[in-house]
Amino acid sequence: MKPSTELFELIKSLSKSEKRFFKLSSSLQTGDKNYLKIFDAIEKQAVYNEAALKIAFKKETFVSHFPSEKNHLYKLILKSLRNYHSDNSINSVLKQEIKNVEILYKKALFKECNKFLIRAKKQAIENEKFYFLFELISWEKLLLEEAFEDGQFNADAYMHATRLWTITLETSVLYSKINYVFRSEGFSRNAEDIRIVKEIEDHPLIKGKNTALSDRAATICYYTQGFCAMANSRTDVALLKFNRVKEILDGRPKLKTDLAKRYVKTLSNIIGSHIDLGLYDEAWRFIDGLKDLTNESGFNSIDIQVNVFKTTTDIGASTVDEMW
Repeated sequence: MKPSTELFELIKSLSKSEKRFFKLSSSLQTGDKNYLKIFDAIEKQAVYNEAALKIAFKKETFVSHFPSEKNHLYKLILKSLRNYHSDNSINSVLKQEIKNVEILYKKALFKECNKFLIRAKKQAIENEKFYFLFELISWEKLLLEEAFEDGQFNADAYMHATRLWTITLETSVLYSKINYVFRSEGFSRNAEDIRIVKEIEDHPLIKGKNTALSDRAATICYYTQGFCAMANSRTDVALLKFNRVKEILDGRPKLKTDLAKRYVKTLSNIIGSHIDLGLYDEAWRFIDGLKDLTNESGFNSIDIQVNVFKTTTDIGASTVDEMW
């Protein structure tokens, strides 16, 4: 049976800072650290070669149970990544805050519980994390039922949070569908792809005005509209839609970081649209902006490879100018 390459792929996906964090964390542990030997050996490989690893470790006792050692290392790396990103992700922060709310509620420390609840709700609203907002309002309802404070449960706020979450979920499904249609080989214009695009294009959340209710959902709607325009060979309209996504995210730095991959894809589509329209200077300007993202927080863990082709119109030839 062919050896699994999952560990190799995980190690190769790590950024320099993630690797450094993993090794620093490992240095604090006691006992045998066979996993570090395996980590270092795999890290040096360009292509995974388990046979070569077993030969290199033939004098080590752990080689007799190599699969379990690989599995152990895989779990340790994932644990390290969870710790490394725990302070960087708003999702992680909100999960911890909700856990604090739950613990304090179970201990009947309602005043302290409410403090965490108020803080977490503010963060969820600011970052448009409506699933968490929905859950936090549910905890708020429980606190009121315990007569922690006088007042009535705000049913309107609860229903609004539910609606926001539902719209975000529905638009996310549409986003996934349009990305599927425009998979790596591009829009193929076969009957099935055309049908899916038409179905998405006519969806009330995409076709209607002011249906998104949040910036997060709005970026999905405009992004999806951009792809639908591309499918209909309306590159100028697609460019307008993708630029609108960029404008929204540029105006919401926290949301931009949270939706880093969407932002990168949007820039890539803007560049492609400019090239299709023959606006090469504009394309290069956005390419420079794409490069600058590697220095921004939240973007250094995204693998980006852009092949840039500069057209030499005066001689009618295309030459590779740069690869980044």
